[in-house]
Amino acid sequence: MKNCLKKITSISLAFVFIASVSAQNRIANYWSKSSLSAVENVSKVNRNAQPTTSQIFNLDLNAFKTALIGAPVRGESTAKSTIIVEFPTADGKLEKYRVLESPIMEPALAVTLPMIKTYVAQGIDDPTAYMRFSVTQFGLHTMSLSGKRSTTYIDPFTSDLSSYIIYDRNSLGVDPQPFECFTDQGELPSLKQRENNGIEAVDDQKFRTFRLAQTCTAEYGNIFAVNAGTEFADIMAQMTITVNRVNSVYEIDLGTTLVFIANQAALVFWGATNSDPWNGEYNTTTQNFLNATLADSDYDIGHNFNTSGGGNAGCIGCVCVNGQKGSGMTGRANPTGDPFDIDYVAHEYGHQFGGYHTMNTCSRSGSGQTEVEPASGSSIMSYAGICATNVQSNSDAHFNYVNVRDISANIKPGGTSTCAVETTTTNNPPTANAGSNHTIPRSTAFVLEGIATDADGMGSLTYEWSQNDPAQAPGNGTPQSTWTSGPLYRAKMPITSPDRYMPQLSDVIAGNLTPTWEVTPSVARTMNFSFMVRDNTASGPQTADDLMVVTVDGNSGPFAVTSQTTNVTWNEGASETVTWNVANTTAAPVSSANVDIFLSIDGGYTYPYTLATGVTNNGTASIIVPVGATTTTARVMVRGAGNIFFALNSTNFTVQASEFVMTFSSGATSSDVCGPGTATYNFTYNTFSGFSQTTTFSATGNPGGTTASFSPTTAVTNGTGVTLTISGITAAMIGNYSITVTGTAPSPLVVKNTLVTLNVFSSTFNALTLSSPTNGATGVMGPYNFSWIADVNASTYDIDIATDAAFTNIVDFATGLSTNSYVTSALLSNTMYYWRVSPSNMCGSGSFSNTFSFTSSTCNTTPSTDVGGVISAASMTSVVNITGAGTIVSTSIPSLMLTHTWVGDIAATLTSPLGTTIQLFDGPGIPASTYGCAGDDLDVSFSDAAASTSNDFENMCNNAPAINGAFQPMAAFSAFNGESITGTWTLTILDSYTALDDGVLNAWSLELCINPLPTGVSSNALNSEISIYPNPTSGLFNINLGNYDGAINYTITTIDGRLVLHNQNISDNNVTIDLTNESKGMYLIKIDGVNSSNVYKIIKE
Repeated sequence: MKNCLKKITSISLAFVFIASVSAQNRIANYWSKSSLSAVENVSKVNRNAQPTTSQIFNLDLNAFKTALIGAPVRGESTAKSTIIVEFPTADGKLEKYRVLESPIMEPALAVTLPMIKTYVAQGIDDPTAYMRFSVTQFGLHTMSLSGKRSTTYIDPFTSDLSSYIIYDRNSLGVDPQPFECFTDQGELPSLKQRENNGIEAVDDQKFRTFRLAQTCTAEYGNIFAVNAGTEFADIMAQMTITVNRVNSVYEIDLGTTLVFIANQAALVFWGATNSDPWNGEYNTTTQNFLNATLADSDYDIGHNFNTSGGGNAGCIGCVCVNGQKGSGMTGRANPTGDPFDIDYVAHEYGHQFGGYHTMNTCSRSGSGQTEVEPASGSSIMSYAGICATNVQSNSDAHFNYVNVRDISANIKPGGTSTCAVETTTTNNPPTANAGSNHTIPRSTAFVLEGIATDADGMGSLTYEWSQNDPAQAPGNGTPQSTWTSGPLYRAKMPITSPDRYMPQLSDVIAGNLTPTWEVTPSVARTMNFSFMVRDNTASGPQTADDLMVVTVDGNSGPFAVTSQTTNVTWNEGASETVTWNVANTTAAPVSSANVDIFLSIDGGYTYPYTLATGVTNNGTASIIVPVGATTTTARVMVRGAGNIFFALNSTNFTVQASEFVMTFSSGATSSDVCGPGTATYNFTYNTFSGFSQTTTFSATGNPGGTTASFSPTTAVTNGTGVTLTISGITAAMIGNYSITVTGTAPSPLVVKNTLVTLNVFSSTFNALTLSSPTNGATGVMGPYNFSWIADVNASTYDIDIATDAAFTNIVDFATGLSTNSYVTSALLSNTMYYWRVSPSNMCGSGSFSNTFSFTSSTCNTTPSTDVGGVISAASMTSVVNITGAGTIVSTSIPSLMLTHTWVGDIAATLTSPLGTTIQLFDGPGIPASTYGCAGDDLDVSFSDAAASTSNDFENMCNNAPAINGAFQPMAAFSAFNGESITGTWTLTILDSYTALDDGVLNAWSLELCINPLPTGVSSNALNSEISIYPNPTSGLFNINLGNYDGAINYTITTIDGRLVLHNQNISDNNVTIDLTNESKGMYLIKIDGVNSSNVYKIIKE
């Protein structure tokens, strides 16, 4: 018998060698292209779903079987298989695969079913392609997974098994049959022990085989038992098609395969529906049936197929566990095709092996460590297609990292499912490196970049990045950019690139950073990501994975390219400028001091040209356009050097070939001249591709009465230096000029233009005109905005602000202002100020403008003494009583501090003495979550001028305290403007749920700015006595009151109004204050005496 087998093998190998001489001969032997119209009148195989796009091929099944003769059995030899066959793809091409026979039956069963064969195949044209296929009495069925395309299937199309349909997963529509997984998500003991969510992978060079006891009801069996006398074989053929496809994923992701046990004949039913033991209940019944039919040692996992329309694994992580391992079931009215095989069977098997659900919100029922996919999710353990909010209609054929982590840990030593037959494979596992953690700006795209190695070669590797944040999202719908917890990015199938752009590049190119299932955060938050590498090796796949963290900084961003916003034209070799919005990305914690700049010539999908590396992140850079980059679809990328965030310019533009360019060095295209004088510009004449014509230089746009001259006037040689001189400039020519420098070469005519700028200044200045605050204005509130009419003859401005018209007491000033405005907060309330501005340019400085005066409004901060009350009822109130008089021009709350568990329960309002009420905030975290923010405590301030909005307040939750900072209220404080300050102001705290928690109002204060100041108050009685030192300070400083006799109150705030410190009734003449624990920057100190109020600046270094 052995000699006979050797002869057969020799003959088959010879056949394969001859067949391999000509691919065309092999194709002629079994595949030929066909069409739907060609088989229109031929009887079709009943299909559950018809793909929207497909290919039809004819197959000579006998010739195909012949081509498979001699395929070596996987695991019996380390030599490469020489059996190479071709399969059509969904786009109509033929691709080569190297084939191994891979039985999924125990030998005693396989010998009784010789018409059923199963194989595994490795792509040759596409090494990432991994295929399992079966050849049965029902024809050829394949499923191939690839990093280059969607999952591809080949199924019989005509009843005579001569024509086949080839389609990909994306072409299947929504499954019309309902399905629900009823598995109880009890926590697996081995998962409980892994508190740190550690890395696990299939990386031990073991290939695990589990014995499957697959039962079925008679209802299931009758669908396939259509031929008298072969019922069992026909049912087993359909079971084989399903399990073989399931094995595709289990082998690639988990290094695991399933084989039917020898005694399958005792588990399969057909005929009378009352002949089987099932009567509407499948989990316990299946386990009891297996207990009665088999010994525990006969199988590792048991399952039931039925037509019920649901699934229930019966347990999680129970493979190999006697008394539980056989309690799984999957049912569907038409139990065939991709939805049944992948969405349902692979899903329920996955539970039995230790996998939990991955959908974050829809029927959220994972382990607490696995709900990492938004809404329905899309991987095998998700609820794709059966949720109110679906990522897609059906599951993709892959396990999420969290499932690979949990299942691989469960089937390896230390887990509960360790009874597999382990085969050592010579396939080396890959390695995975997710790279460093990064901090990025908000509302900015980024790219995750992984690194992998594999001692066996890199060609078959595929890569998958997934978000790894299982915390429950604030809402049940599609992700929102303001979410601070839960997943924002959907799972995706593995691909051939180790990089994943977030969001995908096509959306970034379109200017959409918040597509439905890949939403860029617009607020501060932390995101965890997993990087998984699969080696897709048919001899025994292995995997690797790694984790990293992306932190989003809410105080920087959006980072954006601001140049090339229209279809401009660049010339090869020319100098061009790229600009971008730095958006605070140089500051900590993003700390990107430099950027890299890249050029795409395919509309933004690849970036083969590096324009600059490590340039200063200051918002502008000059680059040289590379030669050979001609395109009409150019895009520029600016990326944080050493970081992962980036931005693209907003539209395609053109790079055109150039015979020559006039190259100006950085900064050489602009010249400032103090008339009378001359301007010079130096550039280099560069030629390309052997261009040798004489180019003549000229200029237009220079001021009338001036002369433009070039030295030399023409150039031929590459690298010639040229100087342009504009002479005859006078002081009367004040202004900014754009001059066009032109190079012209004849026959054929070539003309190139470059713009330079000329700024002419004079030492004679016109008087500046002041604008705001208007002269004599009263009740002016801070921050104080000063503006004046710009003068074309000025390049900078100086401003003085004083408390006297003679400017002997200048309290604030600025020099070298490049714009015609200035903003300051460092002025006293209820004080008359005088201000003036002078211009400057390269010629000198002009005289000061006329003087304007204005009076600032009065602002007083009153801390409430009615605090300490317990927030334990539906509402509580606290008051501030104002006895002074005045009309409100501005209101704010510099401080509101309370302790309260689950701050999502509370809301707050402020009511004026006249009864006007505004909402400060209402249930932080609602409506994003029904129950609101689960964090504890508030430490906040409110003002209409705060940078953070009420929406920012709504979406903050993860800090300590849960919510802190300066915010705008929900309703503007301006509702109080014009009212009297006098009377009782009431803060109301509302608690919507007091059964299990309460809190305490610790402090709050009210600031009212009025006009005019109440009678009898002076603004300068204390000013002459006060000294503050040292200033700047490293932390400690002193307030010395000199000879002032009386008590003071002092309030220290940040520039944006956050209360730092407040003390009352201080009678010491020397007060020491400690800012050691505060951040560096400017602080305002307001000191109130008996009849005076003063504000001072201090700098913390």
